[in-house]
Amino acid sequence: MDKTLEFYFDFVSPYSYLAMTQLPDLLANHSVQIQYKPVFLGALHQAQDMPSPAFIPNKAKWIYRDCHLWAEHYKVALSWPGQFPFNTMFLLRACLYLEQSAPENVPMFVQKTFNAIWQDGLNVNDEQAVAQHLSEIGLDPDDILTGCQLQEVKQALKQSVTDAHALGLFGLPAFKVNKDIFFGQDRLMFVEKALS
Repeated sequence: MDKTLEFYFDFVSPYSYLAMTQLPDLLANHSVQIQYKPVFLGALHQAQDMPSPAFIPNKAKWIYRDCHLWAEHYKVALSWPGQFPFNTMFLLRACLYLEQSAPENVPMFVQKTFNAIWQDGLNVNDEQAVAQHLSEIGLDPDDILTGCQLQEVKQALKQSVTDAHALGLFGLPAFKVNKDIFFGQDRLMFVEKALS
């Protein structure tokens, strides 16, 4: 029976991006069903009464350097967005809408959107650029926009923060295998061990 890997992420999180780049190899070695769990990181920080690391100057500098070290280690591209941090609420809702309307497109959407932001410089604050990105990956921007306005989609994003908080998550990415939870892209070796 396939195991299930839950991947908690936000597109604003560079560590979530780094984790995403490693998931294909990890999943190829195991019989695993992955469930994508978009979480609005800013709201998760608020729920924990924590400031965002991006607004702590010394920590922000450390994160920038650390992420580039990990990207070099993984041999993956990393181009820091000019506007950081940025609001990902629309993209997270888009992911949740796709889960309801076209779940087969979710893995592609997550991977290509992470790459567009963290490799190709997609400006998430530019609505036209985001619409063009959706078109380029084969999705209908108007359909996604309409879907993101659905009350059940908005509620699903709020619920995802509630669920993440209930699990004790304080940051992203995080992974859940059965009852085991692992935090951070640098804990993937423990995720793989749990899957084994």
